[in-house]
Amino acid sequence: MQITSKKPQIQDNQGGPMMKGQSSTSGFTMVEIALSIAIVAFAMVAIIGIMPTGFEAQRLNREETIINQDGTLFMEAIRSGALGFDTLTNFVDSITISNHMGNLRSVGVAERVNDFNQAVPLVNAHFILGMLSTPHLEVVDVRRNGAVIYSTNEVSAMVRAISGSAGERFQVSDFQENSFSYLLSTKIVPYLPSPTNSFNQNSVPITTNRFSLATNVATNLYDVQLKFRWPVTKVQIGNSGRPDIQYRVGRYEKIFRTLVSGRLLSTNGVPFLRGNDSRNDVPLYYFNSKDYTPPAL
Repeated sequence: MQITSKKPQIQDNQGGPMMKGQSSTSGFTMVEIALSIAIVAFAMVAIIGIMPTGFEAQRLNREETIINQDGTLFMEAIRSGALGFDTLTNFVDSITISNHMGNLRSVGVAERVNDFNQAVPLVNAHFILGMLSTPHLEVVDVRRNGAVIYSTNEVSAMVRAISGSAGERFQVSDFQENSFSYLLSTKIVPYLPSPTNSFNQNSVPITTNRFSLATNVATNLYDVQLKFRWPVTKVQIGNSGRPDIQYRVGRYEKIFRTLVSGRLLSTNGVPFLRGNDSRNDVPLYYFNSKDYTPPAL
């Protein structure tokens, strides 16, 4: 019995027999192509949707990092009375002190020192830190009966990021407009532990030693608060040739707070201003950690 075998004939995609040397190929079906496009489209939508959130988180992290670094720098400069830290002139654009007398506004290095006007020139750290160290409560008068009259000072400064990128350090106006800026507010008050026990009439009256201790602490220990608010954008109002400039402050803020021991001394613009310059009447303050008020008896 003779057994014969016959190889199966390979057919091409059209159902016909394949010729010798012709390879077998298969393509994607329409269903597979549609499914692939749908997956890619879903991935693109997810990436595009998440991308703004990632950029926003990156921006906020960068701004908060700058605030943390600049806050530490300003706190150390104020508490140590670093009147020679003239690098601040490259970043502090203006300082405004508001009290019952009105607003005292100081502009940056563009203000000439010998110009006789109300603006204190911010040409060095002597003026910058001297104004930022202005106490929140300033003695303006003492009545005959011993009553002390205080003036409340609100100090704020427009500052460009010190710890920002290298492109923000140029003095060109185009770079300054696009640089990250914030509003710095300082508040310096004496540390006042309550010398009284309470308002209860049955409480023990305070002793002389306890009152002296509270007085000495109040004259040699200060509570320093620095409030940072950001971001700051410049807004022009008016269509005239010289429109008014206003600043819009963002909703983010952070407060740095510490206690500083020593005396808060007062000075003026001499020798950087002429002796007859009216701007010398504006007091400038700085901390001296090596000087203390004698104990009260």
